[in-house]
Amino acid sequence: MRKAPRFLLCLTAFCLLLAAGAPAARADVLWEPRNSFYEDHYDACTYEDRSYTANGPEGFVTLWDAPNGLEDVRQYENGTELRIYWLYKDWGCASIWEDGGKEISGWVPMEQLLLVYDHISFEEEYGDRFKPYNGEFASYHGAAEQVNFFEYPGAKQVKDSRTLAEVQENDYTSDLFIDEQGRTWGYIGYLHGHIDGWFCLEEPDGTDFPLRQVEQEPGVPAQAPTLPLRALIPCLLVGAAVLVTGILLLPYLRRGKGKIKKS
Repeated sequence: MRKAPRFLLCLTAFCLLLAAGAPAARADVLWEPRNSFYEDHYDACTYEDRSYTANGPEGFVTLWDAPNGLEDVRQYENGTELRIYWLYKDWGCASIWEDGGKEISGWVPMEQLLLVYDHISFEEEYGDRFKPYNGEFASYHGAAEQVNFFEYPGAKQVKDSRTLAEVQENDYTSDLFIDEQGRTWGYIGYLHGHIDGWFCLEEPDGTDFPLRQVEQEPGVPAQAPTLPLRALIPCLLVGAAVLVTGILLLPYLRRGKGKIKKS
């Protein structure tokens, strides 16, 4: 069998590389926590990647090493925002970076969390008003040099910013939304990294937009965390084992002490 010419092999490889880099064919790496339970059950976990606030019945939440685990990882007062990356049944795995960038990952019951209103919540509420994008932003020739993205039109703060040239040259805008003041907003999910945000076509660098009122379920008042009783079980078991061992060894210790001869 004749071998293909070398230039054809190179051309094929080059085309495969181009295809791999195309937005439609990308395969982003999902964040995975350093958690032994997740590593043992990853095939039963579903990706979430949404923000929640702590809302435990006692005024705080406890992150555990595993669902229904016994080792507490961290505790947070109600109102603390936690990013839940993975779900296992009715438990969520939160990952936080603190203490000099150290990763902290632990599991918390989802019933003890309140969802933070985000772009998914906005789509669920206003998706019937979305319109398909047809290159409207390509005609923008204003003075803006950057594009500010918000979690949703009317969100409190900017979540990401890109240069105007980057957005227009790689226009992945998918949907349009006309707000109550008549402004046109465009949604981009991915642009050299996840954005999942909205920008104003008329004022792409704008920051002072009317805030959108969103409904948030009231939470339980915050309280200083106290260590749950089941977190003490491992310590109690170790203490009990030491005590039992001491009781069992006591007769032998007494017997050995009685054999010591006085000088």
